[in-house]
Amino acid sequence: MKLIPPPLKRRLRFALLALLWLFTSLFLAACSDEQAVPQVGPRPAAELSAAVEAYLQTYQPGPLPRLFQTTYVYDRNGELMAELFSEGRRSWVSLDRISPYLLEATVATEDSTFFINQGIDPLRIAGAAIQNAESGDIVSGASTITMQLARNLFLGVDDRYDQEFDRKILEAGLARELTETYSKEEILEMYLNTINYGNLAYGPEAAARVYFGKSAAELTQAEATLLSGIPQQPAFLNPFLNFEAARNRQRIVLSLLVRHNYMTQEEADAVYAEPIFLNPSPAPVRTQAPHFVNYLVSELDARFGNGYTRRAGLHIYASLDLEIQAVAQEIVTRQVARLQPTYNMNNGALVAMKPGTAEILAMVGSVDYTNDAIDGQVNVATRQRQPGSAIKPVLFATALSDNLISPASVIWDTPVRYKIAGQPDYEPKNYDRRFHGPVTVRAALANSYNIPSVKLLEQVSVERMLESARDMGIGSLNRGPEWYGLSLTLGGGEVTLLDLSTAYHTIANGGAFLAPRLILAMSDSTGRSMVDALGIRDARQVLSEAAAFLLTDIMSDNNARAPMFGVNNRLVLSQPVAAKTGTTDDNRDNWAMGYTRYLVSGVWVGNTQGRPMRSNATGASTASVIWNEFMTTMIEDPDLRARLGAPSDPAQWTFDPPADVTLRDECPAGLVCRDGGGEYFADEWLEVAEFSGGPLSDSVVRVPSLSVFRGEQRIGYCLEDRGVVRTLVRLPGRFGLPSSVVIANPEDDAAGDKQASISADVALNSPNRLAELEIPEVVDLAINSRQLDNEKHDERRRALAYSGQVGGQISLGPCDEVQRWMGGVSIARNEIGQSEASVRIDPTGPQLLALTTPTPSDPNATPDPDETPSPEETPSPEETSTEEPTVTPEATATPVPDATPVPAGAPGGYQLASLTHGTNCPGGYVIGRITNTQGGPVAGVRVRMIDGWGNYYESMSKSGAADFGVFDFPLYSDTPQDLRITVLDGNGNPISPTVTVPHNRSEESSFPCHFVVMQGN
Repeated sequence: MKLIPPPLKRRLRFALLALLWLFTSLFLAACSDEQAVPQVGPRPAAELSAAVEAYLQTYQPGPLPRLFQTTYVYDRNGELMAELFSEGRRSWVSLDRISPYLLEATVATEDSTFFINQGIDPLRIAGAAIQNAESGDIVSGASTITMQLARNLFLGVDDRYDQEFDRKILEAGLARELTETYSKEEILEMYLNTINYGNLAYGPEAAARVYFGKSAAELTQAEATLLSGIPQQPAFLNPFLNFEAARNRQRIVLSLLVRHNYMTQEEADAVYAEPIFLNPSPAPVRTQAPHFVNYLVSELDARFGNGYTRRAGLHIYASLDLEIQAVAQEIVTRQVARLQPTYNMNNGALVAMKPGTAEILAMVGSVDYTNDAIDGQVNVATRQRQPGSAIKPVLFATALSDNLISPASVIWDTPVRYKIAGQPDYEPKNYDRRFHGPVTVRAALANSYNIPSVKLLEQVSVERMLESARDMGIGSLNRGPEWYGLSLTLGGGEVTLLDLSTAYHTIANGGAFLAPRLILAMSDSTGRSMVDALGIRDARQVLSEAAAFLLTDIMSDNNARAPMFGVNNRLVLSQPVAAKTGTTDDNRDNWAMGYTRYLVSGVWVGNTQGRPMRSNATGASTASVIWNEFMTTMIEDPDLRARLGAPSDPAQWTFDPPADVTLRDECPAGLVCRDGGGEYFADEWLEVAEFSGGPLSDSVVRVPSLSVFRGEQRIGYCLEDRGVVRTLVRLPGRFGLPSSVVIANPEDDAAGDKQASISADVALNSPNRLAELEIPEVVDLAINSRQLDNEKHDERRRALAYSGQVGGQISLGPCDEVQRWMGGVSIARNEIGQSEASVRIDPTGPQLLALTTPTPSDPNATPDPDETPSPEETPSPEETSTEEPTVTPEATATPVPDATPVPAGAPGGYQLASLTHGTNCPGGYVIGRITNTQGGPVAGVRVRMIDGWGNYYESMSKSGAADFGVFDFPLYSDTPQDLRITVLDGNGNPISPTVTVPHNRSEESSFPCHFVVMQGN
């Protein structure tokens, strides 16, 4: 028998000892305390990726999910818009989605006996032991595929690459348990999907896409053999950095395939000769609509955990339409750049939503995401800004839904003062610095008058408006009522563009709130739907459907807003649209909001850091430009219109009234109601009105009354049974329909003088007459000085000074009450040529409150009706915008002095020579001429005009060659009213009788132009 050489004997002995040590250690490990070492245990999940996640959560530290995978975000049409990952890129794939060439190469390279061993390979261990013995060090670990998987799943980073033998024993024991728990195919799938292929690519799918731009199933044999060699040294064998080393490793892999009979040498050579083309664009897909994507990620992370979305391997189909997004981004970026030199803004944002679903179709967060100079990565669409008057529809929607008002309700646009403890009195002002007298709700909102809005909020209450705003989707109004105060309705709180767009969607959706929807469908890495986990809720009715329609009808009424915005404003589209603009008082934020039946959109412009724009920057001059172009493009482009699911038939774009809204031929005389006549009312309002005197009974009363004169000027009517039955507008008071007769008996005052606010027997002397007239409530027609504080008295007195809009058709309350608050009253019949009884106030008695109208610092300034002025400040626009009505250079607004008419023929005076009406003027105008006694024109003569609201203007007869002796006053409203013209001397004293020019009072005066000639005596 031939003797074995001593060196070989030593090697064999070492190998046998190693095997004995291995099997002994495995036995001891199996008998040890289960808590002392990692255990595979029962299968934690049926799905392999879930099982791996469970093991990693148990044994590996780090954020969830531990098995990080790439999340893909697609737009609503399936176009990839973002590839999101954190530690690396990975997409779990089953073996049937991996090229069989990669499976063969991996097994041949890493564990040739994989399919027949029990998780360990004793021969490889023996060989490794001999190799380590010969080198005197541990140079080979002899790990099988199963042992490598066990190492990655169960061992920490510090132990994972430790080559000590006891650690190898533990690894071998875990591998044996894995083999008993999982099939070979399952183990191979888990192994392949967890190994690192370099370049932040984990698993074959990510690796194939990074290196070759294709899926793992599409790999050729040459690509597969190159890829399978990389995990041995991912950094060194990076094909992008060291292609030669990767190719050398490929040669080794091919040799192993030949050795283990997967191919012949000739086939291996042929594979190696095949050219390999690396992916020229290995970087992740460039994120499109990054502001939207980041917002989506933040919303999902808020629900599932910080960092979850970028690690979870989700497939998300977002609500966004990339084509619409591209249109919106281009328009915002281009228009802000165009408008910047004029208005000094650097940024803009836009949100577009689909009515009925609240799906976000576009979200432009800034003009340029990459521009650090404007903090372009900041998503302004989700940052809080002051909305200016764009918030007013929320108040009016609330009041309409609460049946506190109707579109025809009258609100007095007259001065008001609110006392606030510890602060200066709050006196809201309109942006045009004028008062407009009694106006309907339709006119107040359409023209964005501030004072009526504040008065309405006082009745609604700040608390109720906040509650309603939050119900409508404005969660950014998250402070208490005391924080905001009455300025809330003028934009005194901060909101986000997304929140405000959501509120407008609530109105467009018939008063039903839906949270903004970012995701249409979502699945996890295994393909299971996760939509239910998003917590999407059904629509919740927060406004009455009637209120939503009434508000829509007002905001889509271009004629109603024409007095302030003009007819040709940027809130008009080719299809019906409800819209509103907003401007903050310091010109920091401009807004334009609106919706059609098929699209809701909102636009903000300003400076990222909140720096004020120029004072000529308003919602009407900036934001509405962007809003109009975007909406027009979406409507007019057939492809974009199709993306909205919108029809071409114009009839299908109209805002149709719901079943609980009725059009009635009712409107307060002389005031603005809907174009075409009459007004819409909620049926619930009409039901209450049936027992309250009709749908206008909150603002109008039809009663027997007497004319009340102060001097020769009629200032209104008082209630008296002897009078003629008239329809009169109520003075300012509470909001809402009267519901019953109330007889108040206030307690004795300090002097012990008992006063009744009203008594049917005393005030009207005929309760039967009231019953006949079906006027169930008259209490608020009275003005009882013991029941009203001074400010309420002042407010009512101010209202009288602006009663011209309805020709003095104002109810002053019972005649005996008038004496208490207006001074001495005498009642007589047929006074001053009247054919009926009248009341005349002693001219020497207490005067009405003096009223002043602030004068704009720049008479050429263009007011924005949506700007919210500070109580202390007066805007000083630097430039004039053509989008808004302008104040004539000659116009001033000062207290109206008591005019003493000059008798006709007075020396140095003038009298009316002629008054005609026509159309020969550029819009609405009073055009006049001053002549001498012979009829020749006279220049340099002062003329004053007082309009129906009590505002008064001055002009000077001109001296130009073409207009010598001519004066003119532009008219901004078609509202029926009387215009009073007086000629003044150099000191402002009247030197002519006051001439009344009727405007739209009759068929004769319904022309836009009125021509007056004043001739000298």
